[in-house]
Amino acid sequence: MDTTRRTFLGTTAALAAAAAPSSAAPLDTLAIARRHSFLRTQPTPTFFEGLLLGNGDIGVCLTVRPDALGLHIGKNDSWDIRVSDEHVPHIKTFAQVLDLWKRAGEEAKRQGKPEMTFLESKIDFFREYSDLMQSSYRKPWPRPWPCGTVWLHWDSRMVRVVRQELDIATGAATLTFEYDDLRGTVRPFHLTCFVSRENGHISLSSDGPIPVLSVAYQANWDDQAKLPEPKLWAEGSRFSGYQHFPATAPTDAVPHPPASPKDTNFSLHGILSGNWTVQPQEPKRHRVLLGSTAPQPFRLDLTLFTPRDHAGAETHARDEATRLSAVPIATLRTESAKQWAAFWNHSAVEFQNKDLERTWYQNQYVLACCLKPGTIAPGLFGNWSSGRIGTAWHGDYHMNYNTQQVWWGVFSSNHVEQHEPYTRLVESLVPMAEWNARVQFGLPGAYFPHSAYPVPSAANPYPAPPWGYEICETPWTVQSLWWQYLYTLDEAYLRRVYPMLRAAADFLVAFVKKGADGKYHIAPTVSPENWGATVDFRLNRDCIIDIALTAFLLDAVGEAATRLNIDRDQQARWKEVRQNLAPYPDVEGPYGRVWLDVLDAPAEYVYNVPVTLAPVFPGEQVGLDLRKDQLEIARRTARTVRLEGGNDLVWQPLARARLGMLDLDWFQREVRYCTTPLGIANDRLRQTGGRYRDETNYDYMMEMGVWTENLSLPAVLNECLLQSYSGVLRLFPNTQNLGPASFRDLRAAGAFLVTAAWNGSTVTTLTIKSEKGAKVRLVNPWSNAKPQVIRLPGGTAWPHTVQGEILEFETKPGELYGVRG
Repeated sequence: MDTTRRTFLGTTAALAAAAAPSSAAPLDTLAIARRHSFLRTQPTPTFFEGLLLGNGDIGVCLTVRPDALGLHIGKNDSWDIRVSDEHVPHIKTFAQVLDLWKRAGEEAKRQGKPEMTFLESKIDFFREYSDLMQSSYRKPWPRPWPCGTVWLHWDSRMVRVVRQELDIATGAATLTFEYDDLRGTVRPFHLTCFVSRENGHISLSSDGPIPVLSVAYQANWDDQAKLPEPKLWAEGSRFSGYQHFPATAPTDAVPHPPASPKDTNFSLHGILSGNWTVQPQEPKRHRVLLGSTAPQPFRLDLTLFTPRDHAGAETHARDEATRLSAVPIATLRTESAKQWAAFWNHSAVEFQNKDLERTWYQNQYVLACCLKPGTIAPGLFGNWSSGRIGTAWHGDYHMNYNTQQVWWGVFSSNHVEQHEPYTRLVESLVPMAEWNARVQFGLPGAYFPHSAYPVPSAANPYPAPPWGYEICETPWTVQSLWWQYLYTLDEAYLRRVYPMLRAAADFLVAFVKKGADGKYHIAPTVSPENWGATVDFRLNRDCIIDIALTAFLLDAVGEAATRLNIDRDQQARWKEVRQNLAPYPDVEGPYGRVWLDVLDAPAEYVYNVPVTLAPVFPGEQVGLDLRKDQLEIARRTARTVRLEGGNDLVWQPLARARLGMLDLDWFQREVRYCTTPLGIANDRLRQTGGRYRDETNYDYMMEMGVWTENLSLPAVLNECLLQSYSGVLRLFPNTQNLGPASFRDLRAAGAFLVTAAWNGSTVTTLTIKSEKGAKVRLVNPWSNAKPQVIRLPGGTAWPHTVQGEILEFETKPGELYGVRG
């Protein structure tokens, strides 16, 4: 439940009167968000210079050339859904893969190369199998399919781009131009664009007559895709586009599969106000063009739907465009702005450091543009696409961090609702995961795949060594299901997701093997994107992230079963494995003892992600309030880990924040280094010596699309303001170069909403709202003072205890408490 602004004002006033004067006024989220608009002061002709708009399902990248404005349109469920499955009959069991692996190792030794890594690509017969398992993935399908581009053309002699401003508080872009009629008159005009927050509607309108020459709708087309050609239509001031997506992939034997009930499509319909003339279509150009002969007021209402939105998407798009075009623009814009205001009301932060503040608000905005309840979970590049932008790696779900990272900040930011698409995604993967466990491994439970698509499938599309055997991906896939419960204490949700937690745990406890040392070892396994298959499993044992995430999951499923009072017979087994997991691999490096990714790995290796910090995050096994005996090695590993860049922009600083050692000046430099002209951070390289060389293009991932994983940057800042994952609330645990800061309604584990302020040296305000009546355990922010707890409103003293640095007090559901030193 959100704290309304009125409630917040009242309770803060009561706390101030009963406790201490407040040093800051209540946070006005919309006003702060409005300070961080995206601005452009010149033409932005390319996709990666544009302005990003969206409603959580439809995404628009707005670009402005000297002669035109473009709306590049995408949608989370606009996908070429075909999946080729010729490889499926040839998938080997895990035992058979191990036999290939061992034979490849023997061949490497016969060649005099016992140190060989990546056997699956260097030994011929192993490579042949690996290539076969990648054959489906090498097809151009499935992939996100851009919904095309709408262009407004004008005479560049007459129009000058002055300013573009995207107000993230309302999700609306306002563009300012100058119109010179070449007869001595120059006047400004404005265009406003927004995507309705509650409907599949894109609006573009002017504040008066403008000199648009023509409007074109350009459908997306790719000969290699072998899709049916789009259907285009235009008449009067209307136009439409329709793209059919067959469900069945072509094969050599059946190059043109018949229609299937599983086929899908998207339908787009546009209505222009004023007078327009349809121009003749040009064969094979896949566009419609409507011309205007004189300046006139401009309004475009564009609707976009798929059968997932409405069974008759084509008719629905036409009817909705007709209905919405009759509603005043001001009314539509106000309704959409109200939806954005409701979104922003969930939480707020304010920093003296405005760069940090901008990072938090702009990334929250862009994430909300591609993610909301009831829609398809965004893939690697969200709902922004144009041509092949946004389609690399099929734009799919990678379950070795890319997919999970999108949701790292939604709970602490108090946007639990944003996690709903991920829950459905995991549910949709369960049949495949159970098939993997049962058929490939011969084990119970569920083994989640490395790659997946928003297309139901029972067979693994990418069971290729080594990617198909990263054990960490199974506990990682289900981790945030447990997080949602911890941060909400929603028992109904826990009952829904518990079977998935148990299935993953069942697989893991069946896979681990007890060694002569009495410890459970995870072997063979593969470190994420490191080493591949090695001779005699030399570098394929006890991967640190496997151990850390297995520990996390076994703790979670054990606690879940206890809270639900089920599976008592299983709890003993989970606990026994959990308590006897192999230790984290480590080594004495040049700067002292540090963690490694796998046993016997060399010190000073250049990693792609901070895998050696997995016990800190995402494993959540070591931190300021957990296993403090390991803080020294954790911090040393964080200080000295070598990373090539490209995949660590959120993960590395988040782990450092969890250890209370994040330098926020360094964090800002890293974010700036990776920021594109779009204003969002993408993946950029930083270090040779690993997989990359001097001649590598360090920007090769920067223009693949909008990397949704990095939109979770607010999670890093949230962890500097409040940590709670250990069950203990810790305020402002990381303040190096933070400066004064405050926040409202950040969510904490235990279903608490916390509001606090920091003046640069101490906590000045603290309130805690308890949604479910859990006990508060709080690190005393005032180490030299005896804290006081009051119940709000009213300011009556509330009973509490202090043991060492921990303040504890019981709460009641729905009540608010103030704490002061």
